[in-house]
Amino acid sequence: ALNLRYLAALDMDRLLAPFRIEAGLPSPAPKYPNWESMGLDGHTAGHYLSALAQQAAQGSAEMRRRLDYMVAALAEVQAANGDGYVGGVPNGRVLWERIASGDFQAESFALEGAWVPFYNLHKTFAGLRDAWVLAGNGQAREVLVRFADWAGALVANLDDDQLQRVLDTEHGGMNEVLADVYAVTGEHRYLALARRFSHRAILEPLLRREDRLDGLHANTQIPKVIGFARIGELDGDAAWIEAAQFFWERVALHRSIAFGGNSVREHFNPAGDFSGMVASREGPETCNSYNMLRLTLLLERLRPDPRHADFYERVLFNHILSTQHPDHGGLVYFTPIRPRHYRVYSQPQECFWCCVGSGMENHGRHGAFAYTHDEATLRVNLYLDSELRWAESGLVLRQRTRFPEEPRSVLELALDTPHSFALELRHPHWLAGPLRVRINGRSWPVESRPSSHARIERRWQDGDRIEVELPMATRIEALPDGSDWVAVMHGPLMLAARTGGEDLEGLIADDGRGSHIAPGPYLPLDQAPMLVGEREALAAGIRPVPGHPLVFSADALVRPMSFRGLRLEPLYRVHDARYMAYWRTTTPERYPAVVAAIEAAERQRQALEARTLDQVQPGEQQPEVHHAYQGRDSRTGNMLG
Repeated sequence: ALNLRYLAALDMDRLLAPFRIEAGLPSPAPKYPNWESMGLDGHTAGHYLSALAQQAAQGSAEMRRRLDYMVAALAEVQAANGDGYVGGVPNGRVLWERIASGDFQAESFALEGAWVPFYNLHKTFAGLRDAWVLAGNGQAREVLVRFADWAGALVANLDDDQLQRVLDTEHGGMNEVLADVYAVTGEHRYLALARRFSHRAILEPLLRREDRLDGLHANTQIPKVIGFARIGELDGDAAWIEAAQFFWERVALHRSIAFGGNSVREHFNPAGDFSGMVASREGPETCNSYNMLRLTLLLERLRPDPRHADFYERVLFNHILSTQHPDHGGLVYFTPIRPRHYRVYSQPQECFWCCVGSGMENHGRHGAFAYTHDEATLRVNLYLDSELRWAESGLVLRQRTRFPEEPRSVLELALDTPHSFALELRHPHWLAGPLRVRINGRSWPVESRPSSHARIERRWQDGDRIEVELPMATRIEALPDGSDWVAVMHGPLMLAARTGGEDLEGLIADDGRGSHIAPGPYLPLDQAPMLVGEREALAAGIRPVPGHPLVFSADALVRPMSFRGLRLEPLYRVHDARYMAYWRTTTPERYPAVVAAIEAAERQRQALEARTLDQVQPGEQQPEVHHAYQGRDSRTGNMLG
């Protein structure tokens, strides 16, 4: 409901303005501000199309009306352009002529001076694809195919080296959407074009099973890898699928934190050192988790693996769910784990970051991974209140649950006629005890282990009722680098604690270029609360608060004493506050020395900050764009770490 309200608040003509202006058509409304008027003009409309398609497919007549209007307008833009092009990239005609000539400059985030133009176009491609595939808009299919023809013509005279230079600039998932055009049309030339749009600098190390991700802009890479997997699927290339699976394993299992996010200041930190993430206000980016979930869903279809569901649930119930404000629906860009920092939220008429675009999609697709099936098996991957209509089997499955607020779920079957099939219930890795199932009130024996599925084969009847118990326990989970920083988990949920509401500057963002970054002052690390005790005994010291579901006290562990009384609760409940997501741990004996060491480091940091006028991190998008960086023939890399 919040997402529908956010979508309805946006003016379609303002989203379409960049496209109409570039095509020389009159625009009845001006462009939106923020990134929509700073070089990424038009990128939000593609996300908006995808979000509308999702909601239209779920039955929203108003969102379908909006979708049809947007697609028809883009068809008019395409007709006015005359060559298949559909884009809002500022001064696009000059830019694309330069690209087609082969004489251009490519940087990580600028192509011939334009801010990631293919990244921008990818959103439009993906929105048109979703309008056709999800919502069945035939006009979207026509526009999509003509747009792909334009892209093919644009690079037809570039050799592979020249096109790879284009791909050195962030370009979203261009290879994926072109592969999808092949799936739509059956014309192999689009699949060949998708291969040409695949960035070899990222693909080749993955094919060798090498993790060379340190320092790379994280969300630039994930859409490329989705494309590798999609091309592998459509072209029968197992090596490309394996490369994508290796990437997923490295990011999901070794580079992601307790709520499922990854990256600091948008970049992959060293897998063995998360200290930069702990220190920064620019923690994991929501777009990264959006794309990791898309990759997970695709890989599960290609190579089912229970780890996929464990990861998907972790990201969905923690990172994704926490990035939508429960009252006004504002969306979050960065989720810092720095002790006692906070997050800021978008507002519909002012904020048009990438994470607003992907956020509008996120909150219309919560059920995307809940169920999977083949001809004879229905698999329940996620426990969440939902309804599944499996038309081929004449089945409607209604899952009734308040999970995770309550540790159980009930599945009710409605069948046209009795039907034999296997029902597989996920046995989560975090389950406290064996998986317990009842069918029609009677205990049903199942065989399963954590991170697997329990298989029940029987002839199902209309009205059958399956009850699943999902008891959760509290545990401690360290950062992937094995440092002294830990998260508190309860079942699949990351628990966080509100620590105060002071200095929440920019809590609701305006239209500034960097207003998605929480600008309020850092609070000193040496004054942040810690969990003090033997590591293996910490979980036992975290106790539920009677009468308050999913609320816990850590008073037996927290120091200094002034923080006694903090309450831990799921991250998705914590808003409009400074908070603790990760906690420094130590033993009682070492506590004084640890505090002294942190205090000394904090004083050094504060002294440096006091005499610093400005700072730039070379090779990172936000500071380079903010400082209007320009360069020729420059490259980024690592030097002495």
